[in-house]
Amino acid sequence: MTHGAQGARAGRERRGAGRPADTAPPLKPGVVPVPPLPEAALRARVLAVAQRLEAAGDVDAAGELHEALETWSREQRSWTGELARQLGVHHDINNALVGVRGNVQLLVLGPAAQVPGARDRLEVVLRESDRIRQAAVRLSALKTALTALVHESESASAGRAA
Repeated sequence: MTHGAQGARAGRERRGAGRPADTAPPLKPGVVPVPPLPEAALRARVLAVAQRLEAAGDVDAAGELHEALETWSREQRSWTGELARQLGVHHDINNALVGVRGNVQLLVLGPAAQVPGARDRLEVVLRESDRIRQAAVRLSALKTALTALVHESESASAGRAA
């Protein structure tokens, strides 16, 4: 890509060209909106049903419902925690990209970049590897957010148990 084309593209990106006027600008790298776990609303509904069962005299069914709710809650926290651990792959991605980007940067500086079309292709590799790096940053932020949700849920669960 020529310097003129890069400047024009950068100008469009700053102005937001190519994006519908009624949509929000894209999130900054690392900012991942994570909705709260639906556990609190579900818990409230299930507990309301359990209270109605108890009030109607069906204490056994209410107890089973409480037990099922606690089991589900523990399993949900475990699943969310495992998902957060799996999202730790961002570290592996970044490590691989260091090698790729470093080698491509060396090629750009060397005689290989003089081959017709080679420099443009190498710049594409650098640009696309930066997109991958930005995706890895978002994975890292998502992992952090999910880990925080798990800790909040565990704290709330410990508070209910006390």
